[in-house]
Amino acid sequence: MMIAPVRRSSIVIGKCLGGATVASFQGVILICLAGAVHVPYDPALILGIFCLQLLLAFSITAFGVMVAARIKQMQSFMGVMQMIVMPMFFISGALFPVSNLPTWLAVLNRIDPLTYAVDPMRRLVFNHIDITEAARKALDPGVTWWGWHVPTLLEATVVLALGLLMLGIAIWEFNAIE
Repeated sequence: MMIAPVRRSSIVIGKCLGGATVASFQGVILICLAGAVHVPYDPALILGIFCLQLLLAFSITAFGVMVAARIKQMQSFMGVMQMIVMPMFFISGALFPVSNLPTWLAVLNRIDPLTYAVDPMRRLVFNHIDITEAARKALDPGVTWWGWHVPTLLEATVVLALGLLMLGIAIWEFNAIE
């Protein structure tokens, strides 16, 4: 790839967009299974979830390319990615509700970039299903900064900004490689 007659930035952008596309279409499989757990097939819900997972996939892929530019061995890359991405996944609230977390874990949750993609997805789903207000409050507390509830658009902007920042760093690192 490094001797291809194209700019290195084109290679990095292509890797990020290609990885995001593959990951997003893998996520479509989960979207198709939503009915199995009584989540309605509402077009607005499906489109919103797909857009958010595409944005998340782009950001995670940009992070992976940024890390890969510094690592020389494939085995090292896989270990580093597992060591970083898995804790981010568990802390984000993708599998567990984030209400009533201990203070130290709540802080980690707020600085975890995945939190800002998981929360809007959760909010979209809970807005389309019929549950009690108490269940909604327990399962979908939302992300707050010092008591202020972070809006969905700002959460998506945070994910996009981090993805673009990591893409920029990856391009810079690839251009620095001899």
